[in-house]
Amino acid sequence: MNKGQRTKLNIIEKSSTLFNQHGYKSTSLSDIMAVTGLKKGGIYNHFEDKDTLAKASFVYSMNTLGDHYKEAIASKETAQEQLLAFISVFSTLFHDHIVIGGCPLMNAAIEADDTDIEFKDVIKVGFTGLLRIIEGILQIGKERSEIQEELEIESAAIFILSSLEGALALSRLYKDQRYLEMTISQLKGLLFK
Repeated sequence: MNKGQRTKLNIIEKSSTLFNQHGYKSTSLSDIMAVTGLKKGGIYNHFEDKDTLAKASFVYSMNTLGDHYKEAIASKETAQEQLLAFISVFSTLFHDHIVIGGCPLMNAAIEADDTDIEFKDVIKVGFTGLLRIIEGILQIGKERSEIQEELEIESAAIFILSSLEGALALSRLYKDQRYLEMTISQLKGLLFK
């Protein structure tokens, strides 16, 4: 990686936290300049405009989280272990361990609902990717008789992801992890034999 590539990655990494915490429209160029230590020209040397940087930062956060999901699941044998590994990675969003500011997908989706974000299609791709991961786990579990036979895979995946995202929002709002813990406990009871 050459110096220019390292600088570009540094801008993306530092900006991703700002965007995820403060929003894609609310984060100003001066905020980005302050966190990166670069002047306007230094940032625009690597990005066409703030929207291009916002999209790159979102993709970076999404891919960082996605890599952790895939890594956690790959080492597990059963569907239950895989889903619990997925949930464990998701739970880190409460403590800002992997990505700071909560779930980048949820944050961007909520903002995109009310404002004109240039990369709504990428947000949808991110959510679709998470749903496919969950669906894959459930399908394997169903085939191995680890999960209830009558479970409808697509709707269950949507229910799981929606429940986790909502519980995370409540836990972060109230600064109390029990909302997430109660939801996880309910999901385990509903899914596994």
